[in-house]
Amino acid sequence: MTTPNQETSQKPDITTDKENWLLHFPIMFFAAIMGLGGLALVVSKTLKTFELETNLLWFSNVLSILSVILFCGITLLYLAKILLYYPAFLKELKHPVRINFFAAISVSLLIILMLLLRLTWIPLWFAFALFYIGAFLQLIFSLYVVRFWFINEMQQKMANPAWFIPIVGNLIVPLAGANLNLQNESGWIPFEILIFYFGMGSFFWILLNATLLIRLVFGENLPQKFLPTLFIFIAPPSIFALDILVLFEKFTDISTLYGIASASFSVALFFMFLMISLLKVFRQLKFALSWWAFTFPTTAFTLCALELYALGGSLFYAFFGILGIVLSSILVCIVALRTLLAIKQRQICVLEE
Repeated sequence: MTTPNQETSQKPDITTDKENWLLHFPIMFFAAIMGLGGLALVVSKTLKTFELETNLLWFSNVLSILSVILFCGITLLYLAKILLYYPAFLKELKHPVRINFFAAISVSLLIILMLLLRLTWIPLWFAFALFYIGAFLQLIFSLYVVRFWFINEMQQKMANPAWFIPIVGNLIVPLAGANLNLQNESGWIPFEILIFYFGMGSFFWILLNATLLIRLVFGENLPQKFLPTLFIFIAPPSIFALDILVLFEKFTDISTLYGIASASFSVALFFMFLMISLLKVFRQLKFALSWWAFTFPTTAFTLCALELYALGGSLFYAFFGILGIVLSSILVCIVALRTLLAIKQRQICVLEE
């Protein structure tokens, strides 16, 4: 017969579970790599565009190294969570919102790849291996997420801009692949693979853009902690424009591509204006890891503006490129500091009720 003391000892220690930070280590941490890595790409592009590499290349390298260290650290911690707390991992994998952040793993890996391409001592075979791993993971995550949507009863209130993360990942694959092919004349990555991801990303971007706008206009308001994800609307048109410029340069004249990319950038610019108009709302938000959603879309917007300026020399794009540099730097610094403060105060990696 079991005694009361034995029954008590057999129950899980809820207090321990609440205080076990690794158990509650969230997949959303990978969004931090997207933000910091995106800023490193912006700094590198800025130095190249304005011919400042001679004096400030070290700064770009420091940001790149920090991004790689952050990626390795977060990846190791999340792998430890999977090994030690597999049920907690499965719970995130089946969560209707957090499931979308798993694509941040492949996106982060592809961003790290683009940063490593700027380092001449990185072997090409290693870079190609990273690309195919990132592309494979992106396909797996995309299939899993869309399958999840198909077989589960998804209510309108579940739709949120975080759904764009797997889609943006599909648009980043051709960008990373095209940049990698530029490092090797033999072109180890077939065009057909790059256009597959581009077509898939473009299709779901247009489809989800309409779906999410209908939900935001006619459905319930987003929960406060997910309001920063509204910034994700800026990312797809920005990355789409960059894809257009690198994928089809051998098939048509650059002026046509410049016009299409400029039109796509205009969509991103509209959403940037919209986000700025909501500044008062964002300033009232309580800090959460979702704040990292402010960062990567802003860096994508900046990269697009700088690329269009580099091609056409328009002061219009130069202005928004410089504005984007300032915004990206400020946002990444603020969110990084708030994240470190939240970690110190034990406000994250805790049980969410």
